[in-house]
Parts: sequence; C-alpha cells; structure tokens
Amino acid sequence: MNKLKYLTSSKVFSTRLLCTIFICVLGSQNTVLASDVAGKTILAKGTVESFDLNSNETRKLKRRSQIFSADKIITGNKSKAQFSMSDGGLITLKENTEILITNYKYNPEAGEASATLEVVNGGFRSISGLIKKSGGDYQVKTPVGSIGIRGTHFAVEVVGEETFLAVYSGNIDVELNDQSILSLGSSEDFAFASVNAQGQITRMTQAPAAISLGFSDVSPDATDEENDTNESLQTAIADSGVSPVDSDTLDNENLTDSDVYNESEWLGINGSSVAELLAERTGTIDYNNVTQSTVISSAGPISDFSMNMTIDFDNASVPGGSLSFTDSQGEWFAAYSGLINIDQLDLGINFASHGDNKAEGIIFAAFTNGLDEIIGGFNLQEINNPSVNADGSFNIRP
Repeated sequence: MNKLKYLTSSKVFSTRLLCTIFICVLGSQNTVLASDVAGKTILAKGTVESFDLNSNETRKLKRRSQIFSADKIITGNKSKAQFSMSDGGLITLKENTEILITNYKYNPEAGEASATLEVVNGGFRSISGLIKKSGGDYQVKTPVGSIGIRGTHFAVEVVGEETFLAVYSGNIDVELNDQSILSLGSSEDFAFASVNAQGQITRMTQAPAAISLGFSDVSPDATDEENDTNESLQTAIADSGVSPVDSDTLDNENLTDSDVYNESEWLGINGSSVAELLAERTGTIDYNNVTQSTVISSAGPISDFSMNMTIDFDNASVPGGSLSFTDSQGEWFAAYSGLINIDQLDLGINFASHGDNKAEGIIFAAFTNGLDEIIGGFNLQEINNPSVNADGSFNIRP
C-alpha cells in the first residue's frame, strides 16, 4: 500500500514537474517572440545603449550587435549610431537621441510586414526598406503626431517642444495630435516643416539647420571598432595617393569641435567644402569605374573585382550599390545602400554572400578629389564561419 502511494505521488510530482517545465518553455518562447530581431548595428560611435522594455536590461551596442522589438535605444553626447533593419531599411541616429522600437517585423512567408517606432528626443533619419515597399504598415510616432510613410527617405528632429520634419525622397503624412494631416514631400508644395507643442505648423522651402547637421559629428570617445574603421579608411586614402592632407589629419583624436578645418572642409577642392559642392550638384550619378582596388581574401588570390555605387544628390542618398569578386571558394557579393552625411557616406550592407554561404560585414566610403571620386574600404566574412573573410580598399569614379 505504501509502495503504491509512493508510486502515485511520484507520478503526480513528475506530471507537475513536466507541466512546470512546459509552462517555462512557453514563457521563454513568448519572450523570444516578443523581442523579435529588428536589425543589427552597423555603426556605434561614442555611447550607444539599448534598454530592453521587457527584461529591463541595458546593454551597450557595438558593431554587429542585434536590436529587437521592445528596445529603447539611446545615444549619448557626441555619439551616433546606424542600423541595418531586418527588411533592408537603414536608420541613423544623431547624438543625444532616444527612440523606441515597439514593433519591427518583416517575414513575407508569415505575412508579417509592419513597423512602429517612436522618436522621443533627438535626431532620426531613415531610408525605409521592404516593409513599406511590400505595402506593410510603417509608422513613426513623434511628440506632435504619427508619421505615415509614403516614401523612402525622411528625417525627424525633436528639439525641446518643437519637432522638425524633412522629406528627401517620396512623401509622408503626419497625423497631428489634433487629428489634422500635414503632408510633405516631392508631390506636395513643401518637403520641410516644423511643428510646435501647440500644433502650430511652419512650412519651409529648405531643410532647417537643426535637421541637416549632426549625423556625422566627430566623437573623441569613439569605440575601438569605430577606430578600426577609421584606420582602415586612413589606409585606403593613403594607398590612393590622392588625399589632399596627411593621413594623421584624419585621426579623430586630433579633431575637436573648434577645429577650423573639419573633415567636410579638407575633403573639398578649389577652396570649396564638400557641403558647398553637394549643394551645387543635382541629379543621379553612377560611380562604376574602378580606378584602384586592393583585396585580401582568406581563400587566396582574387579576380574579377567589380563595384558600382549610385549617388542621388537631390535626395542626399545612396539608393543602391554592389561589389563582387571571386576567390578559390566562390564569388563574394554584397549589396548596399545608404545616406550622404557630407564628410562620409553612411552605408549599410543589405545582403552579402560567399558562394552558397551567407555573409555579413561593413563598407565605408567618402568623397575625395571634390565629388569626382569615392574612396573607401570593406570587410566581409561568412556568418557561420568568420575565419573565411575578405577585406580591401577601392577608388571609383563615374
């Protein structure tokens, strides 16, 4: 009798234990689902942190760090960040910025394509990806209203009680807090505006200074990985033989906010800064003539290096570009897009592969010789086998 009672109790205990484990597993799965991967970090300069709204955990973001739905992302003083999102979109944050990612899902097979972000403070710039192109819902909330995206390239700057808006490509509809609609963009009379806390709208014919500057501020507190990127860019420029200044001038440690000649100025020619040259340039130009390239692959010698980059000067963007080359294990390929940030091109890789294997990496570039040439470098590696990698530098002209 006692033995039967013991066996019965053991079965009850085992059943309860299995139920507890099952509930815990379900809870764990729900937590994972609630924190879907929204994208990954391309650039983290200075202090860039993410606060998980579900677990209340804070983590420091660096290059390749994932970001999730239910993340609050904050950049510190003299800091900036850029993210490649899961649908191929790009997001750049200025210093002293806070955004909330409450939803970011792109899974065509499951019929999921939606994004909801909130700009709490600071500067936010975005090129929307496949969520919008596939007809999904893409919303950006601000203190003065919610932005519905009809285009691809826009920016938001929250300064105190005033919110600045800029559309560089396409259109946006802002449903203000009083339910009225403010439409801006290429098919509207105005592409730029500001809205204060009382809902008063000021339309503008050009981008306000508050929203145009600061996405490329130099930070003396750059992370080690960012310093590595700068060193690679210095090497690429030094190898090109066309740099107008000594490579030491590029060292962020030697640059301060009070420097008379900043990065955007020394990159200019004939006494004009790159900012001035960009203001005068219109239209779209394809840079596809490779004038110099140096590539090192872990698989040995490479061949058939090719690169192209489309620059849209009207919208201050890089709508698309690609690079490819072949080593003994197959073809390396990377497709990318990005923004023009005066002293540099903020580029993000949307897709990369090596043969049949998926890859990841970074690409960085800047104008040189005025706007007549682009110089930069890249680093690629297989996702599942990082020891298989390649990096190099390039010069390209129209």
